[in-house]
Parts: sequence; structure tokens; C-alpha cells
Amino acid sequence: MIRVGPKVVFRRFHSLVNPRQVVRIPLNIRAPLQSIQACQNKEQASLDEAPEEGKGRKKTGKKTKKKTVQGDEIDQFGDRGAKPDVEFTYFYQTLKDIVDQYPEDQYVVLIQVGSFYELYFQQAEKHASMLGLTLSKRVLKNHEIPFAGFPDYKLEKYLQIAFGQGLKAVVCDQQTTAQNVIVRPVTRLVTPGTIIDEALRDYHRTNYLLAIQFPADPFKKDALGQKIGMCWVDVGLSQFHVLETNMNELMANITRINPSEILIANDLDIDSLITGKWFPELGELKKYYISRYSLPSVSTPLLDFANRFSENKRLVQSRLDKLSQKEAGAAKVLLHYLNECLPFYKLSFDLPKRSLPNTLMHIDPRAAQDLELTETIVGGFRTGALASIIDKTCTVQGSRLLNTWLLSPSTDVEEIRKRQKYIEVFLNNHIFVQELIQLLRKTTDLGRIVRRADNKRADMGEYLELGHTIMIIDEIHKMVKDCPDKKLVNLVLPLFEKFKEYPALMSLSQSIINTINPQTLRVKIDTNRNDLEVLRKYWFLRPTASPKLAELRDKYDQLELRFQALIQQLSAKFEKCGYQGGFNLIRDPRTTDFVIDVRSSRKSFKSLVDNMDLQLRERTKSSAKFWTMEWQTLGTEMLFVEQEILREEERIISLIRDTLLSLSTELRQVAPIIEFLDVCSSFYLLAWEKGLVKPTVDRSTKFEIENGRHLVVEEGLRGRVTGVENFTANSCALDSGRGWVITGPNMGGKSTFLRQNALIAILAQIGSYVPATKAHIGIIDKVFTRVGASDNIFRHQSSFMVEMNETAIILRDSTERSLAIVDELGRGTSAVEGITIAYASLSHLVKNKNCKVLFATHFGPEIHKLMKDDKELERRTDFYQTTLTRIHDGDLPIDEKLIFDHKLIPGISSHSHAFEIAQLAGFPSDALELARKTYVKATSGLYKD
Repeated sequence: MIRVGPKVVFRRFHSLVNPRQVVRIPLNIRAPLQSIQACQNKEQASLDEAPEEGKGRKKTGKKTKKKTVQGDEIDQFGDRGAKPDVEFTYFYQTLKDIVDQYPEDQYVVLIQVGSFYELYFQQAEKHASMLGLTLSKRVLKNHEIPFAGFPDYKLEKYLQIAFGQGLKAVVCDQQTTAQNVIVRPVTRLVTPGTIIDEALRDYHRTNYLLAIQFPADPFKKDALGQKIGMCWVDVGLSQFHVLETNMNELMANITRINPSEILIANDLDIDSLITGKWFPELGELKKYYISRYSLPSVSTPLLDFANRFSENKRLVQSRLDKLSQKEAGAAKVLLHYLNECLPFYKLSFDLPKRSLPNTLMHIDPRAAQDLELTETIVGGFRTGALASIIDKTCTVQGSRLLNTWLLSPSTDVEEIRKRQKYIEVFLNNHIFVQELIQLLRKTTDLGRIVRRADNKRADMGEYLELGHTIMIIDEIHKMVKDCPDKKLVNLVLPLFEKFKEYPALMSLSQSIINTINPQTLRVKIDTNRNDLEVLRKYWFLRPTASPKLAELRDKYDQLELRFQALIQQLSAKFEKCGYQGGFNLIRDPRTTDFVIDVRSSRKSFKSLVDNMDLQLRERTKSSAKFWTMEWQTLGTEMLFVEQEILREEERIISLIRDTLLSLSTELRQVAPIIEFLDVCSSFYLLAWEKGLVKPTVDRSTKFEIENGRHLVVEEGLRGRVTGVENFTANSCALDSGRGWVITGPNMGGKSTFLRQNALIAILAQIGSYVPATKAHIGIIDKVFTRVGASDNIFRHQSSFMVEMNETAIILRDSTERSLAIVDELGRGTSAVEGITIAYASLSHLVKNKNCKVLFATHFGPEIHKLMKDDKELERRTDFYQTTLTRIHDGDLPIDEKLIFDHKLIPGISSHSHAFEIAQLAGFPSDALELARKTYVKATSGLYKD
């Protein structure tokens, strides 16, 4: 669509809140800048019409005869047909042109005016209440314009609120052109995957933007065999990932990537995607923030995005040529999207890296959720998840890497054993590791600072942190070389090969440390001086940063001595005149003259004027401002030299920034040293504190755990207020084509046992030690869970349908190297149907798929009877149970009469002790008695036909 007036080409985008609703956003968001700059002379003339700093704002409740523009009237302005009696000044017409481009049900448009971000017209009426802002109005000649606003330093807060409402944010930052004209272009579209504001994201976690390239007409072909392209980046860091996958693996890959935003083409039927009509697993997409896209009609070659990569164009072209068609398609979509959302933000990525899913354990979305790897099922909290227990890292990049490993454990035996070796040698060198951890705590996130420096967002403190981090890497390198344990030296020293190849990094570090004054960084910038003061308290750089700076600083020091001498001279003269009050040498912000600010009585003022060579410039009842040529001359000199110093400091910092950016590739290559050592140190602490053991990991199909424990449950028991309760450890011995059927009472620990074994497998394959006395784990390629169920109203599915979908995935995709944990399968239907489905699923997994199966059920006796007709399944299945003991003492409360024994023993539990659990839960006694009587009748055959 081409609009009349400022030329803006629109593309069609779909709404996240309502995927079927089509909205429009500009293909070229620089258009507002072009239109504004085309009328710069008008903008300058209209600046007085834009009240800033909160001036000129009126409450909507105040009575006025002015006409207020209502929401339905606003829709008629501009291209929608303006009323003849409503004319906007250029300033407001410019704002309205921007606002009209973005539908208020999908976007919140934030326009910077002075030190405020403001919403106008229909945007203000729609979003003021949602953002918690007061809806006000601007009064013009013949009407009033709705608006709301907030201070610019609170931008991050209101962006978070907008995201929480499913909105995207259009940010129009106020800028000044070379001609000293104020413009307000759309500088960025802010979405969850394109966040560049530090306060909006947690660098302990990745913040991936993921583009998915589906095949053309995917619904008309066999879904399982189709190739799908994936590309994902973290705009705050540098990695650029691509992958070609298929439908079976898609959701598992999305789970391990854990994106903040997913791009999907708007020509795909979003309903069929996220409701699972096309492919059931894709129903999990509803959990993610989805944006729709459409590439421009004239496609841009992928190579035209070469400037988005840190290497030269030849290397970039070589790597891009190796991408598959689907990978290249996803990469093009993602880069187009970034160009639109962040047109003025420099993004320099590493060369595209192809992810290798065959070297990673497959964890589908349901398994990641059921096992609570990174967040709890209830509430989505990190506390209470496995990550909160095992994460003992001390750097943000280390925590980020650990989180990545947790969602994508390795299947590479050599890689796993390498990580284990670090834990082993660290456990033998406690003092070394404690010193290492203390050094790691002082490091910073190199990748993040390089990105911020590239966009001139890094401050002095961050440059200094980077310089110290390089020095710390060198210090760790020397500490490793000097370690008396040769095993540790031989293991860790190869990590520093890249670092040794880059001596320029040490030169950069020395330059930064010798240039930036660390003492000034401890003081807030706004405490340097106020608007009236002239004397500067501190400087950002050391005077030795350059010969010119040293000369200028010496000159300023001499001026400061003259300043102090002038104060003493004036004090002596004032005392002779009988003036005992205080005074300050300031610069008048209104006149810009350098004056003496005196506060005293009128009589004292007169004495000063009569007896001193002072010109009275301003006087009130209790203060006066005097002018003297001596202070005017000195103040002017001080201000001039200060500006010279600041210019020289900026020149020096620019040189440092240029040097840093020229070494950005090298910095990104040495950054993994910190994160890897941090994670290995975390594994060491975990093993030491929790009493973990080194598992044997190989290519066998064994799964043998002696006295395994669930780390999260164990931690919870230790933290109980009522006292310490010991966790009951249990063993497990499985192999391919073997199954364990677990029976026992509710609350008997069946589900905990199932989950703990899956978690032990994951811990072993991320390279950690495990909570057991002994463990032998053959590589597991996939972990599946079928634990619990609930109705999925969004997908119009009952709990039983959800259960069957999840079970079908396990039956279809499991292999002889997979571990499946199945809990209470078949309880969503009638007893007989549930028993037969549970039996058939167990048989298929054990016999047909040769899978390792842990199967908790209340249908133990029934399944055991059915196995009498299948000797092979009976031979390959073991039955274990937990027990509950009831103490027959009428004086004891019910919670003390029931003793749960969570220790697994061979056997089949004949019943689940439902009545005891109901009584423990507080079931009414009359209802419970009726249930018991009805149970007797049902089991005695009274209700049989």
C-alpha cells in the first residue's frame, strides 16, 4: 500500500494477540526520518508548540470549552479524511503521521519530546490506562489532543509492561541534525527478540530471535519428511546459528534454543500451526511470542547482508554459499527483520555456525517442562527448578552456557569425558579452584561489551572492566602454568592457545587500564558538579593518557590554584567590609556570565557595593549576584580549557574503541575461556557440596544407577522448617528393551523416582557428576516424559486427547537409546480401556522400540495378568513397588498413622491406599465412609450385570 503524502511502503504483518488479524507495518521505517528532514525549516518553527519537561499539561477532568478530539474523530484525520475545521501544526501533524502507521491494538508508539516519552492521539487513549499513565490533553486553537507520557529514564519499565500485554513498541528518539534541527524518526521497533536495552534483559540467559522457514504449501504434503530451515541470533551477543531440520525434530530444537520471539511467514495458516491440526507437536508453539513476516516483493540477495558479519566479505560469501536452501531462507528472513527493527543499530555477527543436532540429546518440550529443567511447572519460577540447584557459576556468561547445556546435553562421549576430567582434577586442587573462582568473579561479559562499544553505548566503566578481564585471563593463564599438578596443567593449558596468539589483546588491556581513571568511576557522573558550579571535581582519564592531555590538565590545575586564590582574596576583602556570610563563584545559567553569588541582608549588600569594585547584576531580599572582570576572565579560561580536555578525552576513548573493535573477533574467541572454566568450577562445587560421583559414560546401552537421588527434592527436604528429612535413595538397572513397572500408593514416590532417573541421565550428559553412589550410563539420544495431563482448551482437546498425543510421539520417535518415563498412562478414560492402552504402550516401547522404560501405574496387577499371554514381554519387564504402613492407634492423628516407605522393592502393589490418602487430605468422614462401603459392594460383585 502506498500512502499519499510522505511516501511509506507498507507490508502486511499479522498480530501476535490475534494471529488471524492482519495489520500493517512499514517496510522502510526510515521514511518518517526522510519526511521530517524534508521540512526541517517547519520543524524549527514549531518547536515552541511542543511543551517539554511536563509543562503545559492539563488533567482530563478539568472543565474546558475547547473541543476535545475523541477517538472516533481521530480515525477521520489524515488519510482517513480530516475534518475541515481541524488543522494541525507541522509538529503535531508529523507525530500523527507516525502514529497512524501503527495500529494501536498491536503497537504502542513512544515519541521522545525533551526528556519524556509521550503517546499521542488514539495511542494515548488506548494505552494510557494499561501503562498506568494519566491521560492528559494538549490545548490547541480549536481542539485538544489526548496525550500521556513518562520520563525517558523509565523507558525500560514501560516497555516491559507493553510486552506483557502482547504489544510491540515503536520508539521515536529525539535527535538533532547537523543543521541543529530536532527530528524524531522511528529509530527502532522493540520486540522481545530485538531488545538492546540493558535493563530489559537478563544476560544470565540467552535472548534468541528465531526465524523458521517452512516449505511452500506445507499442509499439502507429508509433514514428517519435509525440510525446515532455522536461524537464530542473540542481538546482544555475536553468535549466528543455522540449522536444517524436519518436523519430527522441530519442537525439540525450539525447546533447546528457547527463543524469546519466533518469526513465521504470514502466508501460513497460523491456526493450523499452533493448534496442532497440521502436526500435533506444533501445538507447543502457543507458548512462544510469535511475529509474522513477509519478505518484500523484490528480494535482497543474502550476500547483501555481508556487512552484518564481522569477517571480510570473501569469508562471509564462502560460509553463506555452504548454507542449505532452507537455512539461507531463514537467515534472510531474520536479517531482513533486524534491518527493519534496528535500522540504526550496528549488528556484527560471527560467521554462520551450523548446529549439529545429532551430537545433542533430544529433549522435547513436554520433557523439559515435566522435568522442570529451567523453570517450575507451577508459576514458571527458576527457584525450585533443576537449574537453580546446580547453577553455582559466578559470571553471567557461565550461567548462560550452563543453561544452554542443560537444554541440550551432549551425546559426544569424548566431550562429556573432557568435562568430567575438569571436575576430577579440580576436586584434587581445592585451593587452585577457589583462587580461580575469585578471579572469575572479577571478569565481565566480553561479548556484551564489544556489542555495546560497536554502538557507542559502552561507558568508561565497561571499557575498564574489559581491560581488567583481559588481564585476569592472563593471570589465570599464568596460574595454570605454575600449578604443581601436571594433570591440571596438561588439561587446562590448551584452552589458552587462542589467547597466546593475540598479544594485541594485552596491549589493549594495558592501554585501557593506563588511560581510564578508576577512582572517578565510583562517583556518579551527576555529582561532578551542578549547573551553577564551574570547578570540575574529577576527570574520566588519567593525565598520562596523552602528552596533550597532560599539558591541558596541568594548565587546568594552575587555573584551579588561581580559583582558590581568588576565593581567599575575596574572603579577605569581604571580611574587611564587615561581611561575614558565605558566597560562591558560579556561572549564571541565564546570562552565562561568571558572577559572585552572595546571600545576606540588604545592608551587607550595600557595604559590598560601596567598598569593593563589584557590579551588582541581580538582587533579592536575601541574595545578590555581583560581577567582576577578574572572575569573568578566570571563569572563561577555565571553561575553555575544560572543553579542550573533554575533546581530548573523547579522542582518546575513540582510539581505544576503534582498537577494541578491530580486535572484536579475537575478543569473542577468548571469551569462551571464562564461561567454560566457570561452568566446570560450578560442577566442581556441586560435586563437592552434594556428594556427587563421576558416572561412567560410554556407547553402551546400559542404564545402571545405585542409590540415585533427586537433587531438587532432596534440597527441599533439607530446607523444611520442621526439621531435616533424609531423602530415600533408590537404584535402577535398565538396558535397551527393558522396562520397570512401578506401583504403590499415591505420594509413595513413584513420580519422583521416574524423574530423578531422567535428571541423572541429563546431568551425566552435560558432563556433571551425578547424585548416586555409582552410575553407568550408555549414551541416551532422547528423553521422553508422559507425566500428568490437563485439558487443553486452547487446542480444543481433553486431558485424554493430550495424553494420547504425547504418548503417540513417544511410541513413534523413541529408539533403543531412548529413555521414556511414563506416569499414570490411561487414567483419562474408563478403567478397562485405560488398562489396555497402558499395556499396549508398554509392550510397544519394550518390544518394538527396544526402549528403556520406567512405567508408573495403578494398573500393576492388571498389566501383570495380561503379560501371562506374552512371555517375552514378561521376561523383559520387572515390577517394583513402594509401600505404605498404617499404625492402628486411635489416639494418633491421621498424618502420624500413615508411614510412607519410598524405598523400591520387588513386587506389585495390590491397591493404592486411596482412602488413607483421602483422609489425609481432609476428606469429610461421611463421604469417606460412603466411599468405603461402595468399594466393598463394587469389589464383591454386587454391581455386576
